[in-house]
Amino acid sequence: MIFSAFYPSYVANQSPLFTFDYSSSSPIELVMSVSIVGLSQVQSQTINATTNVQSVSIIPPLISQNFRKLTTEYRTSLHVQVTDTVKRLYYLNDIPLLLHSRWLMQWEAVNRLKIGAWITPNDPAIGALVLKAARHLSLEPPPVPQAMVGYSKANSKEVIAQVDAIYDTLRLDYSIRYLQASVPYSGPGSSNAATQNIKLPAEVLQQHSGMCIELTLLLASAVERIGLHAEVVITPGHAFLGVAVTPDDKHFEYWDAVQVNDNIAGDSTNIVTDEAYLQNMQQHTIVDIILISDARNANIEPML
Repeated sequence: MIFSAFYPSYVANQSPLFTFDYSSSSPIELVMSVSIVGLSQVQSQTINATTNVQSVSIIPPLISQNFRKLTTEYRTSLHVQVTDTVKRLYYLNDIPLLLHSRWLMQWEAVNRLKIGAWITPNDPAIGALVLKAARHLSLEPPPVPQAMVGYSKANSKEVIAQVDAIYDTLRLDYSIRYLQASVPYSGPGSSNAATQNIKLPAEVLQQHSGMCIELTLLLASAVERIGLHAEVVITPGHAFLGVAVTPDDKHFEYWDAVQVNDNIAGDSTNIVTDEAYLQNMQQHTIVDIILISDARNANIEPML
């Protein structure tokens, strides 16, 4: 059983997801080929078998167009083939394998950074969102930059204006609605695990609605697109966006997408969410703060 949303990070980190033991009564050079039927490319590796038992880990890369379609559970097999260098077959096996939908997040401490896989700044839909947001800049409270420039030649207030513009674009151009659903995550100190289906930002834009975690990841995608540093703040059952307004990450401002249902502008949402963040800090009700830079440093890249 594999959480497929995590699989790209397994490939990036060459995690020992599939490990095979091998040996031979006499030394021989073999070629081991591994693939997930219907989902991955074939990954081959040359091994030198001897009388000693050795092991090798092989994790085949996904075929992106097949992975994109993986929105339900997928029962398939891990195809393993071993030949010698002249293609003589020594071993063949198909091992049953269950892959969960790429929407499925397993919330537990060890997976906390993997939420970064749902933040997709390079998606064309996010590029279109940022282009539309640029048109809202002039409508934001001054000072505002002339373009969506991220931190480049922008002071902290101009950074805030850019995030406000992104937020207002969701509200005005996309008519995004907030769907109430709890985030089932108890924090890094908990041993509890729970699952939740989370759609990708482009899918959220397409359906014009999303849960708090989906809208937070959508905002984070647009923020990362323009080079800003984002974090996901988790409180009991809820998530909202934090953005560093200086490139040294010393000061963050906050936006809660729940406000879209009341048609509250980005600048007002920022003020309200800043107050909510401080209140949660004072009450010690922050469950976790997940820095997206930590996820990227751990080779957790956008899943698509």
